[in-house]
Amino acid sequence: MLSLSPAKLLVVLVVALIVLGPEKLPDMARQVGALWGDLRKWRSRLESEVRGTFPQLPPTHEVVQAVRSPLSFLDRLADAHESTDGAGGLVEATQNGSETDPGSNGAAAPGGSDGRAQIRLEPPAASEIALEPQAVPDDPSMN
Repeated sequence: MLSLSPAKLLVVLVVALIVLGPEKLPDMARQVGALWGDLRKWRSRLESEVRGTFPQLPPTHEVVQAVRSPLSFLDRLADAHESTDGAGGLVEATQNGSETDPGSNGAAAPGGSDGRAQIRLEPPAASEIALEPQAVPDDPSMN
């Protein structure tokens, strides 16, 4: 990224003073400032239009982070997903297509922010796991 330290900025100003001269330098600085302001207005207008079209778009700094370091961004999303998933119960689907939480006496399961129902699965309890080995039928094609 462009990084202007005070020393670099001073060199640029001295070169501009030599090339443009003291008469034209203030006018050129005004033009550059106006161009920079127009560019910032255009960028903010474009961002507001995109956010109006896609309201669930993540903030700009998160998009920049995803572009610069996609793996760390995906790790952070996975951690956030695990933290929201950890407290839920098993959600079952009923015959009419709605989803219920078995512990909620048939109440509908809460949906996500996008309107889709969230289904969380838990591992089976130890009492549900068969402790005796089950017989596996012989497959003659395996010989």
